Amino acid sequence: MKSMFKFSLLLIGAFSFAQTNLIDTSTWTVGTGAPTGFYRLGTDPENVRELGTDPHGNQSVLWTAVPDATSSHTNGGFKVHMNMDHTKTYRFSVWIKKTNSNDGRTDFGIWAGNSSGADAFLRLDGTTGNYILWNGDLPSLDTWYLLVGFVHHSGYTGTTYDGGIYDPATGQKVPGVTGFIDLKFASDADDLSPRAFLAWDSNTSNRQYHYGPELYEVNGQEPTIAEIINPGGGSSGQTVWNTSGSDIDYTAGNVGIGTTPQANYRLAVDGTIHTKEVKVDLVGWADYVFADGYDLPTLEEVEQHINEKGHLINIPSAAEVEANGIALGEMNKLLLEKIEEQMLYILQLEKRILKLEGENKSQSQ
Repeated sequence: MKSMFKFSLLLIGAFSFAQTNLIDTSTWTVGTGAPTGFYRLGTDPENVRELGTDPHGNQSVLWTAVPDATSSHTNGGFKVHMNMDHTKTYRFSVWIKKTNSNDGRTDFGIWAGNSSGADAFLRLDGTTGNYILWNGDLPSLDTWYLLVGFVHHSGYTGTTYDGGIYDPATGQKVPGVTGFIDLKFASDADDLSPRAFLAWDSNTSNRQYHYGPELYEVNGQEPTIAEIINPGGGSSGQTVWNTSGSDIDYTAGNVGIGTTPQANYRLAVDGTIHTKEVKVDLVGWADYVFADGYDLPTLEEVEQHINEKGHLINIPSAAEVEANGIALGEMNKLLLEKIEEQMLYILQLEKRILKLEGENKSQSQ
């Protein structure tokens, strides 16, 4: 059989890639200062966008903090403003790497404001505090880390902090990191400003690199932390999505959308698929039913099988479909097999009817 494009019909839940990153980094081009949609933190020379190796080993535009000799609260980095809904929870993440020395500190935060421009965020215990989710030294120099922070909806009553620093080598939150907090919105919050920057650094040899800031509403449709750390992960058998040309290249292994890639399927989807057409390549079609020598079950055999098994001959049971899904091409062939068998039964019945009508006509004469 040719390689067959199969969809598992175990499509449970929502399409996890349905959300779009609320931070648009498409304006990150090589240069200095602030690109469209972003604000620089520090002077223009302290904010350099340059090509470099991103956390996934690819050449990408990195936002580099280049501190001058003056120590200040902002020595390079970015922030972005946007409208938000205080009844929702948001997750902010960004990749950061520091080089040369631990002079200065890394700041990572989310500010929220109201229509008057005043602070509109709280600590989880309900007290006011700084917008910084975390600041300090990264676990190691010359290593990319993913910083993840949360701002919860205004009605949130939890007290557990979910944010943290993730190590891409392990895919896990780095243990022992102190000072990480979550925030929540005040009920009048309507503006959101994620940010990441280098602070209080006068060592001109230091560099802090930023890559891939992402902001998502937390509603079950956002990509998982694992998907951000390993987006397509060639080493794990997932596919690296290559959008450099007009086509998408699926050459790095099996693809999982909203689910873990599966060894037996090039594409596994946990969600609904909307498409105009699906073409399935397969060898063999059900016309063998009309070939000479086909062993057509008798209607008595069909009835007996239904009574014993609860389904038609050669058709999987409900339990089998629930457990294993169905292959569209193979199932269409089996359904056609049943239609062609029904046509043979109809033709047999037609012949019997015509024979009986002829016998009745001859007896009446």
